[in-house]
Amino acid sequence: MRPWYETAFGRDYLERYPHRDEAEAREDVDAIVKLLSPDPAAPLLDLGCGAGRHLIAFCRAGFEDLVGLDLSEELLEIARRRLDEAACQTIALHCLDMRRIPYESFFGTAVSIFTSFGYFEADREDGKVLEAVRSALRPGGRFLLDTMNRDWTIAHLVASEEAELPGGRATVTRAITDDGLRVEKLVRLADPGTGEDLIRRESVRMYSATELAEMFAEAGFVDVSVFGSLRGEPFDAGAERTVVVGTKEST
Repeated sequence: MRPWYETAFGRDYLERYPHRDEAEAREDVDAIVKLLSPDPAAPLLDLGCGAGRHLIAFCRAGFEDLVGLDLSEELLEIARRRLDEAACQTIALHCLDMRRIPYESFFGTAVSIFTSFGYFEADREDGKVLEAVRSALRPGGRFLLDTMNRDWTIAHLVASEEAELPGGRATVTRAITDDGLRVEKLVRLADPGTGEDLIRRESVRMYSATELAEMFAEAGFVDVSVFGSLRGEPFDAGAERTVVVGTKEST
């Protein structure tokens, strides 16, 4: 059986998350720029770039050298069309596994936004992602990881809900695994045209803030900080997000 992340991010993914739009992406990028003050002339990597909404926002914010990496060919096709329409044609897009980033000491900044981490079954594979990012950063480069806050997610879990989406009616069920380490989602999207259901599964490892900070350190990052939002708010159990920033040590 193919891993869930190889099938979950087709064109219908955008229908399942219609509220994740360009306006939100602009707010995210504005917050990241204020938090990190990255050099807009230095190369920036969007890891798990999907359909490119954050790349467009970075482009419009004046960043000159952008690269997007994602495993979904379908979303990257949409990203290329959107980037062309936004006059951001020079952005490089790669369809690759995030554990295998084809750059060495290149990027000044790397970002992973909206929980594109924790997809693999083994924790060591998530660790390989951090190692790959560190290798791709130039000395002094920084990596920002935005993911869910495990405590908040468990406390606010909605076990089931239904919603009308552009592609049809969706039934969503969520559960925490017995070991408390993963949140699993099953989306059943009814197609009014065919009467058939499209089923998408997601399974994401939820790391505590302490675990993530330790993983960053184990991957070789220094000056690791944890925030409760992209705006740099303090992290605590009531924060919806966990934002970790680490630096590749200068030589």
